[in-house]
Amino acid sequence: MLQKKCGIDPPLAILLHSNIRWGTVEGMLSRSYVLRQAINLVINSADELYGQITTIRRDSCAREHIPWSVFVLKPSDWECVQDMRAVILDANNIQQLFSDEHCATLWQAIPALEELQMAWENKRDSSKYNQYRNAIQDGLDKINKYYNCLDDKPVYTLTLVLHPYYKLDYIKMAWGRADQQAEDIAAGNRHAKNWHDEAMQVVEDAM
Repeated sequence: MLQKKCGIDPPLAILLHSNIRWGTVEGMLSRSYVLRQAINLVINSADELYGQITTIRRDSCAREHIPWSVFVLKPSDWECVQDMRAVILDANNIQQLFSDEHCATLWQAIPALEELQMAWENKRDSSKYNQYRNAIQDGLDKINKYYNCLDDKPVYTLTLVLHPYYKLDYIKMAWGRADQQAEDIAAGNRHAKNWHDEAMQVVEDAM
């Protein structure tokens, strides 16, 4: 009934997050935002219908009653839900690249990690996401942890080089070659590499 009053017909259920299913956090936030008006109506009437949501005991005697109404989300809170959804959606979109049941997807590992890294770096540096900057940086640190592990696993570079469409083109475009190495060295990075040559060395070592 409440959803119909809010113009939602047929009624929708709030999707629940599952640790073993991709995309459930994004789905939960997205559906909750659609149902935000109905959710607030339920919370606003819950104290009268059901009483306080819980009671906290302090010092074995004092009690603090927690009403449902403290959980009502203001419009600004719902915008935060949308912001969090946008951040998580970046990761969800990348995850879906590996859901193909008919084609190999290992070759996408390096481009996918770099795409997610770029998306989150843009959000981290955007004033719109200031309050989430530390959390986004934690996510970037986790990406970098796994990205650095790829150096010890040549199979990821090999699958990219052996892809009939990309071959070495992606590495040239995203990582650069001799000219990019020269620019990096001139900028002060003494350990800059010619990634085109590095990729070729991986291929030669595997043959």
